[in-house]
Amino acid sequence: TKNLAESRNEVMNRMLEAARARGGNAVICMRFDTSDMADTWTELCAYGTAVVAVPIDEGARQTAAELGYG
Repeated sequence: TKNLAESRNEVMNRMLEAARARGGNAVICMRFDTSDMADTWTELCAYGTAVVAVPIDEGARQTAAELGYG
């Protein structure tokens, strides 16, 4: 389970890097997909939709600024 948790974090980070590379600042509808490969390997995939999220009120703008989002 430790390896699974580390793998999930790794694929999420890769997905977020890909979203940022495409100009996004958020990912919506994020999901994991897994499949077994032989008896010893499991393939893990994270996917979602990269979006540019825009704060709609002052509270949201403040929260975004505190989190480091422009």
